[in-house]
Amino acid sequence: MQSSLIVATLVICFLGLSTAQLPEYIQICHRNEPELSKCLKSSVHNLRPYLAKGIKELNVPPLEPLYIGELSILDGSAGLTVKAKKLNILGASNFEITKLRASTQNRRFDFELILPHLQGDGLYEINGNILALPIKGSGPFTGNFTNFVAYVRVQYDIKSVNDLDYLHVKEFVLKIRTGKGNLKLENLFNGDKVLGDVINDTINQNFESFTNDLIAPIASALQAQFLVVTTKILENFTYNELFPV
Repeated sequence: MQSSLIVATLVICFLGLSTAQLPEYIQICHRNEPELSKCLKSSVHNLRPYLAKGIKELNVPPLEPLYIGELSILDGSAGLTVKAKKLNILGASNFEITKLRASTQNRRFDFELILPHLQGDGLYEINGNILALPIKGSGPFTGNFTNFVAYVRVQYDIKSVNDLDYLHVKEFVLKIRTGKGNLKLENLFNGDKVLGDVINDTINQNFESFTNDLIAPIASALQAQFLVVTTKILENFTYNELFPV
């Protein structure tokens, strides 16, 4: 009886020590708890301020600003070529998860989240037609985007590394539904203010239609960035540390 108590005490101490060693930004969720989705939502929300600044010890890059760099948005096949360079996005870490479904049986997480306010800036090149209007120019641009909605699907498996189990992302898919916003493209038509104002006004009066054509490659770029963040976190902690029994 006494030996059993000693063993139990050692196990409790070991588990307590293991939990204490986890950094404050990691909020564990027990894999079999009835409200796993609710716990996981809280855990991801807890990460947001750390993701904004980056997590140096895990080599997680900062989300503020989120640097996309160069991006080919439209290739001309639809009559319009759009390219962006030095693309920065502010506000990506301020996401709010509105729905989350977690299935350990299917090894899958489904998220729906809202991005309340994003700001973007960089350089653009554009050539073609928008709503039957010819457009051509290159220069700086700024944009504000409100209440965009993202849908994320994460399929994972469990891999053993040196006899320790780790979560491994098999599939990470992110899609975005556009919301409200406005864009300003400077130096359209070599700086012709009248023509430039007409095009900017036309874009912003038809903002949702215009951005629907642009959003898929932007979503792909964001998907790649968020996959890096997710992978960096998961490879630094075992399955049992993140999701103990």
